[in-house]
Amino acid sequence: MLQSPDLQRLESLIRQAYARTWLHRDSELEAMEKLHGQLNPASRDAIVLGFALAKISDDLGETGRCVGYLQQANRYHRVGKTDTIDDARVSVAKVREIFSAPADISLPETDELQPLFVLGMPRSGTTLVEQILATHSQVYGGGELKFMGQWCFGYVKLFSQYGSRAPLENYLPQLRDHYLQSVRQLTPARFVSDKMPVNFLWLGFILSAFPNARIIHTMRDPMAVCWSIYKTPFAGTSNGYACDLEEIGEFYRLYYELMEFWKARYGARIHDLNYERLTLNQEQETRSLLDYCGLGWEDACLEFYRNTREVNTVSRDQVKRPMYQGSSDAWKPYEWFLVPLQEKLAPVLSQCSDDQS
Repeated sequence: MLQSPDLQRLESLIRQAYARTWLHRDSELEAMEKLHGQLNPASRDAIVLGFALAKISDDLGETGRCVGYLQQANRYHRVGKTDTIDDARVSVAKVREIFSAPADISLPETDELQPLFVLGMPRSGTTLVEQILATHSQVYGGGELKFMGQWCFGYVKLFSQYGSRAPLENYLPQLRDHYLQSVRQLTPARFVSDKMPVNFLWLGFILSAFPNARIIHTMRDPMAVCWSIYKTPFAGTSNGYACDLEEIGEFYRLYYELMEFWKARYGARIHDLNYERLTLNQEQETRSLLDYCGLGWEDACLEFYRNTREVNTVSRDQVKRPMYQGSSDAWKPYEWFLVPLQEKLAPVLSQCSDDQS
């Protein structure tokens, strides 16, 4: 691990890597490459710098060099992850078992809170959509709140142990109280957005505890999502699947199949928001979004990038500039490398193609 001032130098170099689009090689890039070569490749510093160098290589069109950096960084990044694709399989299977009964179980609606859940795959546009919502004068942008997942993980463990002897209807009041109390420690606002992407796992719990909740499901080209995940150094011990292309593809399929399960159950209560359509038809899609959430039109929502609220996700830089197009094609120069991912995603890609035709 580097010590100050070397650590400060590293942090400065990494900020520069992400702060601009690189058009040519220069002395700063040479310094980064030299430092990367001196570090233990398994160290956190080398991993973070490796992802940054991959970004620069991508900017410069050096696809082979970009892939090399990503492969090394992800190989060592994975070591620090404690959750696995196996954990995801088990969680999805248990959730589907819990909601396998045909009858809906739900609490009465509450006027105390109008939650706006923005969910979907990581890197699918959840941060952008929440930034639009949070720019509205009536909405408090909560960011990636852990409250729903904390409770639901606990209940899934309980259900795994006791099954039908721990019926969900007996615990829903506890879930609602937990979520309400947690949110109220943040804000008294009625409209509160929660953009934890993996809340797609808990959609049934959400609509059972909060029948008036708005579910905004962000959708984006599957290849674009998965390539972006592979390039992202997610912090912490979660997202273990994100370090391996085939596991990313499998996780996407788990997500896709679970969302199909939820749509069959809840139908029109879920608002699909396509990222590519949003970038092409910003005002139309924004109006539709606000209308679904029960919010009046405000022009400021089109200038979400002027919002000074703090954003603490890997997309923070993107939402501080006007909406742009083309990012969903970023994977195409790497198609030669992404063949295993395409093969894993084949059933989903075929279905998406049918849906768009």
